[in-house]
Amino acid sequence: VLGVIGIGYVIYWDYMRQNDREFRKKWKREKKRAEKLRQEAAEVAKDRTTAFVKKAVDEVSKENFPTDVAAKEKYFMDQVSNGETLLAEGKERHLDAALCFYKALKVYPNPVELIMIYQKTVPEAVVNVIYEMMSFEVKKKKAEYFENFPPKEMNVRVGEISESSSLGDIRRGLFATKDFWPGDVIFDEQPIASALDPDFETGDYCSYCLKELSGDPISDDTDLFEAVYCSKTCHEKAMSEYATLLFTNRDKNDTESKESQLVHLVKSGNVKYPLMIARFLAKMVHEETQKVITGEEEEYSTWDHIERLRFLNVPSNDRETNEIKLLRELFAAKVPGMEEFISEERYLMLKGKLMYNSFGISTTREIRKERENSKEMVRTSEPLVIGAGFYRVASYMVHSCDPNTMIKFPNRNHVISIVATKQIKAGEELRTSYISVGHRNLESRRNELESKWKFRCTCAKCLSEESTTEQSFIEEKNRLKK
Repeated sequence: VLGVIGIGYVIYWDYMRQNDREFRKKWKREKKRAEKLRQEAAEVAKDRTTAFVKKAVDEVSKENFPTDVAAKEKYFMDQVSNGETLLAEGKERHLDAALCFYKALKVYPNPVELIMIYQKTVPEAVVNVIYEMMSFEVKKKKAEYFENFPPKEMNVRVGEISESSSLGDIRRGLFATKDFWPGDVIFDEQPIASALDPDFETGDYCSYCLKELSGDPISDDTDLFEAVYCSKTCHEKAMSEYATLLFTNRDKNDTESKESQLVHLVKSGNVKYPLMIARFLAKMVHEETQKVITGEEEEYSTWDHIERLRFLNVPSNDRETNEIKLLRELFAAKVPGMEEFISEERYLMLKGKLMYNSFGISTTREIRKERENSKEMVRTSEPLVIGAGFYRVASYMVHSCDPNTMIKFPNRNHVISIVATKQIKAGEELRTSYISVGHRNLESRRNELESKWKFRCTCAKCLSEESTTEQSFIEEKNRLKK
C-alpha cells in the first residue's frame, strides 16, 4: 500500500510539474529558498570557521611551547589524545579537535610527515581546518613582518614606494625613525653571507669575517678549501655554519669528490657568488639543526628575510646549470631533502638577489692587487674591494648619485656601518651610491646602473643634470636658428 501511494504521488507530482504553471512556480520558489538557506548556512559555517581559525592562531602564537625533548613528547601525545577524544564526540567538536592537532604539529620535529599521517587518519574536514590554520599563520607572519623587522634599535623601518621600473611597480626603501647628523652611525649589521673574492684567498685575509690578518692565521687540516681565519671564534663559526658541511671529505686526495669540485669551481673560475650561495644554504641547514637541538626557533628564518628583496633575472646557461647540478649533488649526499629544495628557479632567484643586493667590502689599507673579476658586480663607491657581503637590512637601501649616507667597514671586517653624510630627518629615506660617482657625467653613471642593476636612475642629481642638459640643447638649437 505504501509503495502504491509513493508511486502514485510521484506520478501526480510529475504531472503537476508539467501541466500546472502555478505548481511549477511554487516549486521553483521553494527550490530557490532551500538553496538560499543552504548557502546561508554554508556562509555561517565558513565565517564561524574563519573566526575560529584567526582566534586559534593568535592564541597559539602567544603560547610558550616546551623546548625539552621529553616535555615536547608529552605535550605532543596529550594534544593528539585530546584531539581524538574530541573527534569521538561528533562534528560539533571538529574545530576544537583541529586546534589540538595543530598544536601537536607545532612541536613535532617533522611537520610534513605528521601532515601526511593526519591525511590518512583524521576526517578530511578536520584536515582542511588544519590547513587553514597553517595558511593563516603564514599570511599573518608575512603581514606582520615589517612591523617586527628591522628591530627598533636599528633606527630604521622599511616602507613601500610606487615606482615603475623593469623590476616592478613597487619598491621598498629604508627610512630613518629618528633624526641623524653628519657622522652619526645609523646602524651596524652582520651579513647573512659573505665571501672574499677568490683572488684574495691567499692567506692574507680571514675567510670568515674578511679581516686582514695581523698574526699567525688559524687553519683546519680537514678543510679542502684551505681557508685561514683571524681568530679561534671565526674558525669555530665557519666550521659549524658551513665549512664542515661543504668542504670536509675523508679523502682529501679525491679530486672527483663534490667538495673538491666546488673548491675548483670557485677558485679556478674566480667566482664568489656560487660560494656565497653554498654558504647561505649550509647556514639554513645549520639553523634548522640548531632549532632541533635547542628547541628554540627564531620568529623569522633566513629565507623569510631574503624573500622580499629585489633580484635580477639571471638567465639559465651552461655555467649556472653546472653550478646547480654540483650543489644539488653535494647537498643530496649530506642533507636529505635539500636536493629538491635547490631547484633551478630557486637557485637563479637566489643568485639574482645576491647580485642585486650585495655590498662590496673594502679595507682601509691600500690593496696592491687589482681585482681580476669585474663581472661579479657589487654595490660600492670604492675603486677596489676584497669581497662581498649580503645583508638583511642594508639591502633595502636605494641608490642615489647624491647619497645621504656612506658605507663603512670601521673594523676592517664584514660588519657594515651605515653612516650619515648629511642631516637626515625622521621619516626621510636613506640613500647610498651603488657606484663610484666622482666627477662622472650623467650618461656614464646611468649607463653603468642600467647595464648592471637594470634601472634608469631618476635621483635628484640625475634629474637636475638632465633638465640642465635639455635646456642647454634648446638654447643651442635656438642660437643656431638665429
